[in-house]
Order: sequence, then C-alpha cells, then structure tokens
Amino acid sequence: MIGDILEGFNTMLTPMTIALAIAGVIAGSILGAIPGLTATMGIALILPVTFYLDPVSGIVMLIAMYKGGLFGGSVAAIMFRAPGTPAAAATVLDGNELKKRGYPRKAIRTALIASTTGDVLGNLVLIFSAAAIATFALQFGPAEYTMLILFALVLLTTVTQGSIAKSIISVLLGLMIGTINTDPVTSIPRLNFGIVELSGGISIIALVIGLLAVSEVFITIDDHFKNKFNKKKNSTDHQTEGLEEAVSKKDDNVTFKGIFGIKRTLFRSASIGTAIGALPGMGPVTSAFVSYGQAMKKSKNRKNFGKGEPEGIAAAEGGNSGTASANLIPTVSLGIPGDAEAAIIMGALIIHGITPGPQIFETNGPIVYGIFAGMLLASLISLILNWNLANMYRRISFIRPTVLAPIILVLSAAGTYGYSQATFDILVMFIFGLLGYILIKLKVPLVGIIIGFILGPRLEEYFRQFLVVADGNPLLFVTRPVSLVLLILIVLLITSTIYRTIKDNNKKQ
Repeated sequence: MIGDILEGFNTMLTPMTIALAIAGVIAGSILGAIPGLTATMGIALILPVTFYLDPVSGIVMLIAMYKGGLFGGSVAAIMFRAPGTPAAAATVLDGNELKKRGYPRKAIRTALIASTTGDVLGNLVLIFSAAAIATFALQFGPAEYTMLILFALVLLTTVTQGSIAKSIISVLLGLMIGTINTDPVTSIPRLNFGIVELSGGISIIALVIGLLAVSEVFITIDDHFKNKFNKKKNSTDHQTEGLEEAVSKKDDNVTFKGIFGIKRTLFRSASIGTAIGALPGMGPVTSAFVSYGQAMKKSKNRKNFGKGEPEGIAAAEGGNSGTASANLIPTVSLGIPGDAEAAIIMGALIIHGITPGPQIFETNGPIVYGIFAGMLLASLISLILNWNLANMYRRISFIRPTVLAPIILVLSAAGTYGYSQATFDILVMFIFGLLGYILIKLKVPLVGIIIGFILGPRLEEYFRQFLVVADGNPLLFVTRPVSLVLLILIVLLITSTIYRTIKDNNKKQ
C-alpha cells in the first residue's frame, strides 16, 4: 500500500494537476460564496470536461471545486448570515455573531483552520483506512440510522441555550415542515394545501436563506427605522461604522494561543465529521450540527455559544469539512456515494473506466491514491488562498447594514432562484424570512427548525424501513449493539437535562 501511496503522490504532482486544483478551489469558492449557487452545480457542469483530461487531473479539479465551494459557503454565512451552502448553516450561529462584534477576519480564519483540520483528518483516514471503515459502515442498518438521527435531534435540543420548551417547539416545527412533500412509499403528495409547487417539498435553500438571511435583513430595517425615529445615538449604522476604530486589525485575527485553546473542539469535530461522512447519506449538514451540539455540551464557554464563540465556528466547520472528505470512503470502497457531490465524482471515475468497489485499490491503486493526494493539495490551496482573502472580507464588513441589506436581498433571491429555477421558491424564501423575523422577536431558536427540516425526512425514511425489517417490533432497537448504545445515550441525555432543569428551578426558588 505504501508503494501505491508514494506512486499516487508522484502522479499527482504535475503542473497541470496543480493548476487545475488552483482553478477548482477559486471557482468553487466563488460559487459557494453566492447563496444558492452551490459547488455541486459547478462540478456537475464541468464533469464532461474531465473526459478530456487524465483521471487524476480531472477528478482532482472536481474535488478542489467541491472543497472550495464548501468553504465559500461558510464565508457567505459569516459575512451576510446567508449560508452559501446548506452545510454552512451551523456556521452562521457563531460566525455571523463574531463578525457583528467586529471580528470578521478572526471568524473567517477560525473557520478556515477548522475546515482545513477536518479536511486533512478526513483525507488521512481516507488514505489509510478507507476499506476497513467502509466495511464497518456497512453494519449500519435502519435501526442504527434511526437512533443516530434521534440522538442528533435530542442532543441539539437539550444543549441549546435558553428555553428547552422553545427549542422543542422549534425542532417540532422543522419536522412538521419537512413532512410537506410526497409520501416516500405511496408517492401521494401530502400537506401541500392544494398548491402544486409544494408537491415536491420545500426547497432547503429557500428555507435556510429565508430564515437566516432575509429575517436578518428585516431585523436590520426594523432597527434602523426605530433608531431613526427615536433619534437614538446607538443606531445600528453608527455601531457598525465605529467597528473599524473599536477593533484594530491586529486584534481581529486568530492567535496561536487561541487556536491551541480550542484544539479539542477542532479534533473532536473533525473526528465526528469523518465518522459521519463514512455513513452513506448522512452528509455534511448533519455532521456540522452534531459537532456543534457536542462542542456546546463539552465547552467551558457553553453560555457564549450563539454569541460569537470561536469554538462554535470551529465545531461547525470541522464537522462539515471532515464529512466532505470522508464521504468518499463508501463511494470509493463500496461504490455507494455518500451524497450528491460524491455521486458526481463517482460518475467521473466511471467515465475513466475506474469501477468503485472493494477491488479498486488493487486494480487502480496509484490513480486512486493520486486523487487522494490531490485532495490534500486542494486543502492546502484553499488554506493559503482564503487566509489572504480574509483581509478583503474584513473590508466588506464595514459597509453599512442599510447598504448591504438590499444587496443581500437581491443575492438571496437570485441564489434561491438559481438553485431550483422556480420563482415560487422566492415567495417561499420571503415567507420564511417573515417567519424567522417573528420567531426572533419571540426568542424561538431558528436552528431547531433547520435541523428538524433536514433530519425529519431521513428519520421518516429510516424508521419506515426499520418497521418493515423488524416487522413492527421495536425490540430490534435493543438487540443490535450500536442502536442500543445510541438509545442509552439518548435516555441519559434526556434524564440529565430533566435533572439539571429541576436543579436550576430549585436554585431560583
């Protein structure tokens, strides 16, 4: 294996491959930074081009675009509260808050370091243990997937700051919105209220952008007019204009001490992302929120989560980037793509006559390891490129919110339309923007809606599969070791939360 790895690195290190990797990262970063225009769209468009390139160069370009797009989505999430990709939704929570406090460069570089950590760890695991992990992942059936998703929902509900009741309401609302779709078994539209456009479900981009970006624009406009008419000196514009003076460029940066202080979160999130990425179908959105929930639970700064805590940014980015690399484990080793991007990359492998599966390392070892080496190269290019671009992003943060608001609205509408080519989704985006505005006023966390919406359909799918496999007998959950462990963890989480709530209430009395 070592010989194949060395030969793979030698195959990858050509001027053509390096140039294509750079081009892929730049193109992906631009696409990812525009809400709605995901890197998935970009790699799908350039897939035919790889036919005219050698396998390593062509597929490395695709992967570089994917990685660039993933981080570009985080830049939009931090700067505009409009995640460029669904995977960056968790990054909004602390990234945008840290930017609002006057630390945009610190937020972006923290995200970049976490993203690179997740990428590199996922790549190394992919290189040295892809086959073994893929074999373990095959042990996961409907029972394990059901329990894993339930664990994620319970974890994120119990560790959220503020009212537990409002967190539960938020998640339930997301689960309910997720049921607006076509029944997966009968193919009959449900809860579409006679609206044909809802038969295929609600666009995730319209929901995420509406809840997070458009609602924020409404809040900005609301604050602006309140301050203007009340003639308050601490208006939003004035606060923002003063950021450049209040926070120096030197302070708006990451330090070695700061990064060392969140090292456990970095590696824990990268590990969670890598583990979830090895499970087909889970994707970077799930891993980002699970990593975020775990970081909040373990952190000493738990109360700062959601207020610009760097650990929160690191957790979200480490989780989604770890998954981006690890989702190639089942793709390459078993021929089971982990998500849409992995499916496109698998298509590129097939175009070049490389059949994914257990024999791939024996029949095309140097080519496969050359592609893996190219992934490490793409991570390095993304780190260097975006580290330097952080200075440019910092300047953007000093633009007045009232100037940015219409630009964000236009970008949000264009991105939502570009994702689905449906004008109806723009209306949906504004409806969720209004809903988000109302819920912010009521102090109901928006993240629960997004999590419930994303995980709800998967929970339904796996639970219905479980019912078929188990013939309706729930005892199957406790007869399978992995699902039993997850079930015990769920019970412990709920019990500890109830105990903590009772204890806190007694203290207040």
